[in-house]
Amino acid sequence: MLTFTLLLWFTRRTDQSANRFLAAALLVVVLWIARLLAIDIGLATYIPLWSRLPMQFSLALGPLLFFYVLKITQPEYRFKGRDMLHFAPLLLENGVLIGEIGQSLRAGAETYQTLTFRRLNPGLELLAFTSVVIYIIKCRICIKKFYKQLKFSGGDRYRSQFRWLDNILAGFGLLWVLWIPVAAVGYFCPGVQLHDFLYLPLISMITFWAASVFSRHELHILNSSPLMIKPPIPAALREKGSWLKNIVREQRYYEDPELSLKSLAEKLGWHTHELSRILNLVLKKSFNDFINEYRVKAVTLKMLDHAYDHVTLLGIAYESGFNSQSTFTRIFKQVTGKSPLEYKNYWSTYKLGSQAGTATLISTQEAPPTVFGENKSQFYA
Repeated sequence: MLTFTLLLWFTRRTDQSANRFLAAALLVVVLWIARLLAIDIGLATYIPLWSRLPMQFSLALGPLLFFYVLKITQPEYRFKGRDMLHFAPLLLENGVLIGEIGQSLRAGAETYQTLTFRRLNPGLELLAFTSVVIYIIKCRICIKKFYKQLKFSGGDRYRSQFRWLDNILAGFGLLWVLWIPVAAVGYFCPGVQLHDFLYLPLISMITFWAASVFSRHELHILNSSPLMIKPPIPAALREKGSWLKNIVREQRYYEDPELSLKSLAEKLGWHTHELSRILNLVLKKSFNDFINEYRVKAVTLKMLDHAYDHVTLLGIAYESGFNSQSTFTRIFKQVTGKSPLEYKNYWSTYKLGSQAGTATLISTQEAPPTVFGENKSQFYA
């Protein structure tokens, strides 16, 4: 671990500033585990004053991991003075250490045998646990924000850039949660020490993290390169995309409320991967968005058709493939910008004339816009 700490800190790399946060986090874990091991083996017998050394910075672990992930996902971010507030709890942790050292000097005992330690250390451990859990959640939120900011560029493979990091965070978080029952057993049953069983997994996880960061550096630079060029969509795929739109419209597959990616692929005689590829690469839509657009379009046309005057809006929704009122209302407003009733009332006062059957979806704009950025003929083409 010390080797990776030094490598991450001193190796000149594009993401060196981020790696230094991780190196500092590694050092915190090294010191923390070394202190626990020293207590277990009775190091005070050989080095009486070692317990007075500042070796516990557990309240800095969470912020260090967070700023590492923040710098990796947002390389342009600059550490600011107000960011030091994340490390303010260290003042409390070191204040407790000073109190322990004072009692240790007066009683001639080790700091972990003082009354201050016995009273305050459980609280510090709880704070450290809570801090790391909160910051791991913040780390995963940073990764999700990174994906949301990415623009579609011909597939989803590049969206797994930080999947390895997300998996490591999940594993580290799971191990960290296990410290709660272990610490509780150690507190209420001093003779039973279970934390030894977590030393190796925790050390292995943080070491694996460091090794992954160090070995994936060049890959990260490659994936972050602004020179990546989007390849053109083959003509055969574009034809399949057009055929897919036509067949779904003509066969009215969207009217099946149980329709799924798998069932549609079976109807078409395609593999689910092929259907997903056409949707993502050619149509640039998810399966749900693709099908729901047809359903909403069907609802809007039936609203304006006098043959459906005797049918309720919910009945029209069910006939068009929706399976619940809440889903229908939410999707309809998401697509058109209006609730179903608002939409129907708007068009009931609008003189459609002979164009009633070809009305386009509306939004919150003054003039009725085209459907999903396309006109009706394009939508059904």
